[in-house]
Amino acid sequence: MIESENLNQEEIIKELCLCNGLSYEMVGQEGSDTSKLEMFFLGYPRIVGLSLFPNLTSLTIVAQDIKEISGLEPCLQLKELWIAECCIEKIEGLQECRNLEKLYLYFNKISKIENLEKLIKLKVLWLNHNTIKNIEGLQTLKNLKDLNLAGNLINSIGRCLDSNEQLERLNLSGNQICSFKELTNLTRLPCLKDLCLNDPQYTTNPVCLLCNYSTHVLYHLPCLQRFDTLDVSAKQIKELADTTAMKKIMYYNMRIKTLQRHLKEDLEKLNDQKCKLQKLPEERVKLFSFVKKTLERELAELKGSGKGHSDGSNNSKVTDPETLKSCETVTEEPSLQQKILAKLNALNERVTFWNKKLDEIEAIYHIEVKQKKKSHGLLIPLLLIELETVGNFHFEEGTRSDDWFNFCYELILSRFCAWDFRTYGITGVKVKRIIKVNNRILRLKFEEKFQKFLENEDMHDSESYRRMLECLFYVFDPEVSVKKKHLLQILEKGFKDSETSKLPLKKEAIIVSNSLSISECPRIEFLQQKHKDEKKISLKHELFRHGILLITKVFLGQSVQAHEKESISQSNYPMVNSVFIPRKYLLNSVMGQRNCDCSVRQCKWFVFDHDLVLPEYVVEFEYITMVKAPSLFSVFNNVILEESKKNPEVSVFSKDLKFDDEVIKMEPRIKARPKLISLDDKTILSLAKTSVYSHIVSLNLHGNSLSKLRDLSKLTGLRKLNISFNEFTCLDDVYHLYNLEYLDASHNHVITLEGFRGLMKLKHLDLSWNQLKKSGNEINMLCKHTTSLLTLDIQHNPWQKPATLRLSVIGRLKTLTHLNGVFISEEEATAAMKFIAGTRITQKVKRQATYWEKKFATQLSKDILYISRIYKEKDNQPNRNMCRRSEHTLHWRGNQNSQLT
Repeated sequence: MIESENLNQEEIIKELCLCNGLSYEMVGQEGSDTSKLEMFFLGYPRIVGLSLFPNLTSLTIVAQDIKEISGLEPCLQLKELWIAECCIEKIEGLQECRNLEKLYLYFNKISKIENLEKLIKLKVLWLNHNTIKNIEGLQTLKNLKDLNLAGNLINSIGRCLDSNEQLERLNLSGNQICSFKELTNLTRLPCLKDLCLNDPQYTTNPVCLLCNYSTHVLYHLPCLQRFDTLDVSAKQIKELADTTAMKKIMYYNMRIKTLQRHLKEDLEKLNDQKCKLQKLPEERVKLFSFVKKTLERELAELKGSGKGHSDGSNNSKVTDPETLKSCETVTEEPSLQQKILAKLNALNERVTFWNKKLDEIEAIYHIEVKQKKKSHGLLIPLLLIELETVGNFHFEEGTRSDDWFNFCYELILSRFCAWDFRTYGITGVKVKRIIKVNNRILRLKFEEKFQKFLENEDMHDSESYRRMLECLFYVFDPEVSVKKKHLLQILEKGFKDSETSKLPLKKEAIIVSNSLSISECPRIEFLQQKHKDEKKISLKHELFRHGILLITKVFLGQSVQAHEKESISQSNYPMVNSVFIPRKYLLNSVMGQRNCDCSVRQCKWFVFDHDLVLPEYVVEFEYITMVKAPSLFSVFNNVILEESKKNPEVSVFSKDLKFDDEVIKMEPRIKARPKLISLDDKTILSLAKTSVYSHIVSLNLHGNSLSKLRDLSKLTGLRKLNISFNEFTCLDDVYHLYNLEYLDASHNHVITLEGFRGLMKLKHLDLSWNQLKKSGNEINMLCKHTTSLLTLDIQHNPWQKPATLRLSVIGRLKTLTHLNGVFISEEEATAAMKFIAGTRITQKVKRQATYWEKKFATQLSKDILYISRIYKEKDNQPNRNMCRRSEHTLHWRGNQNSQLT
């Protein structure tokens, strides 16, 4: 066996010498002088005998039956290697050829780029006409200048070529690249001069069939000299591409700004409607709060005067008429106090009622705002995708004048069965907007696959195949909310790359349905259960009121009904394109007894080929629900988006207003006191009913027209101060009240807490119904100057960041037990601490970035001034050299600043 192998090897070497004009007998002596060998068209089935040629620099092997690369270990000087049109399946055996500069392995069976790490001198690499799927294993080839990967199965570029910065020529023709975004990755190759994606010798990349393909490439790669085998070095070509691209950028920028303006206008309208609806409840709350605080003042004075009379009666033995009169007053006081307490309870109930209405309006307003932002938030990314794909991804909003809009509208109504939604209180569905999506890339894939099915069938059966095209609803995973990012990925890339569900079923097939209930009921039930588990307090129907439907064009092909015991996968149904399950076999809590026959036609399909499900329409809809009892929600839902005509809230709350009047008219009815405009010593002593300042512990200045608190510095013993319903814009006059424990400054016009300091004993602070906006500044002041604060009320202020306000306050004011009348739990305090920790890290990073940006900006400005001064003296050669060096320095610093940013 060994002898026959040696004989075979000897014959191969003889053939090698014969083809290269060498004498086999003299090869031992002349082999060292040979630097180039060539073998064409059979005769060399294995790489053998190369040890006889130690100085070989070029080896060419073409059209042989070689299946592996071996025997190259002696070729340490090899610089150029051709093993083309052979049967090589793996790149190997090149580790010792470290001087290799050119490697040609085209027309083989190679499926992976590997084992090239040590060929750091490699400049040319041809791997065209293989079965390579991914660009990889090229990170160490820093000197690579020419790369040919044409005629493979590559569908993405990514960042795989980022390390090959010296690359000048790249051929990716005949692959499966279909996205402009993939081509944009080539902008990170600064030396690229020759790019070929549509070489006539190969099949066409799908991306080359898209509109504006050449314009996109030439705009993003302005340094190209040759593109798709054509010369594009002319300046006019680059200018035309730049002009076209800039026009498109300006156009889409204008459309985005228009959308942003419309959103701003819509939000302003919503805010105006909210203010109109809140006007009546706010007036009611202010009225009842004023009366309530007035009664509390009367009650406090009444108790104080009663206690004084009682003490006097114990010390005096005189029974004159005045004393008797006072005693009669004392005996009558308990009944007066009871009346005051009863009225206070009634007022508290009305304040609670109207505050609840305010909260409802605010909650629904936020829901509407969120829905508006969500709706507009989908359009801007769609425009950006349209710009990035240079119009090959196109969308348009439909109107009643569009036939396709009416088709979708009727389709949704025809597939809505009220019986399926009755348990949720849903009576109908209202289509709010339909967006038509035309993705040329996905459509080409769909039509290509569909055409293959038609070609495989007889002309007689082609029409039946066309009837297998259906418009069906895509069934989203109920446990994964329809996020904007996920929806955009489906619209842009299709289902193959976008499916993120962890369920194995959805990895196997795309789920679609011809029934709105099959698509939506799982989502509704999941949201209701989640709401129930989290025990959230919110409007029941708002959980699922708004939704999104994705209408797809689906080719069902050969479809069979699913078997009960078999899982739905391609392996279990190898000969079919899709599997369906009728509605009656689906486990669903809403089935029950039915009075309609809709379920007979309703099915859920599982389509195995993702390319045969084409997303076409995005539908935003709203459910019409039954409101079981009259509430503000039902009125608000009709009013919030339409102009109210003649104060509809008055008619809605007519009964409540009558009840309010009855509460206001309850006994006792307190007469209004003259309003104070300013304070002086005499007024303070009169209000406190004492002649000694140090005896004043409580002072009630409620319901006046005060804007300043002068002459309070003498009240060193003051512990309780009420200045509600006045005209204060700041609270800097209370800084000297070091013993103050209670301060009520509600219902004023306070815009800042600057000057609010030194109140270390303050435990209770009410700042509700003011004009505080900057939460950060105000929280810092309270954190620094009210270290003993237990309760704080800051409701009904126009805060700039209301969403994170509560967490910010709780996290900073660690002594608080109640905020806005709500007890602070341990879980909430822990969450607030985590939030504050995250905020501090973010602020620290921003401060550091700002510092370095300023530093670089300062240095850049100095460099610019320096260069401009040098340019003025450009006549002498030394200054020119210095100018060039300065330009390099300026360019480096600019790059450093951009990387930092």
